[in-house]
Amino acid sequence: MTRASEIEFPATVHSARFDGSLMMPGYHLLVWRGGRARSAALLDAEVSDRSVLAALSRIARPGPSLPMDAWKRRHDSENPAPDARAEGPPIQLLLRIPGRSALIPIGAVLDDPAARGIDFRFDGNEENIPKWGSGCIVCLYSCPGGKVGNARYTERDYARSVTRYRTRPGTLPPDGTRIGVVLRVGMPESSPRTVRP
Repeated sequence: MTRASEIEFPATVHSARFDGSLMMPGYHLLVWRGGRARSAALLDAEVSDRSVLAALSRIARPGPSLPMDAWKRRHDSENPAPDARAEGPPIQLLLRIPGRSALIPIGAVLDDPAARGIDFRFDGNEENIPKWGSGCIVCLYSCPGGKVGNARYTERDYARSVTRYRTRPGTLPPDGTRIGVVLRVGMPESSPRTVRP
């Protein structure tokens, strides 16, 4: 379903693998179920990362893509690429959970020990899709693989273990539950807008 400023699609909850995965726990938020990173994601989407990118691009222009060196050089203190942050239009990620009438902001179901929070940006990263085939749609860091990235944390932050997101107990339905995911362009009305240079 698409409205003027948002898209919605189904996904399945997988808290246990997100929290306890051997491959990058607490990193992959929303991944297409046909992507390589699906086995570590909190939510696996029934639509591809390319489909989500195309749908969002019809309602907003993505920001500049992140360089692959943001990931590849994350341990290199001399290279500035891992300090790059996702840019582009702000995106809200909301969950439509069975049995609840209101949409739930993703921040309400995640713990962030470093408390920087979430500032999702539509950065697209289209040219990076064939490089990994990860299927990543939304990342909790500024990752060159996601179509939407969190500007609050960089790949260097990930490499230095600045934070590790986890699910808040009791906030999500059981693993295997099908839910709706809403990606809405723009900041919530109650949130202050950040002016970027």
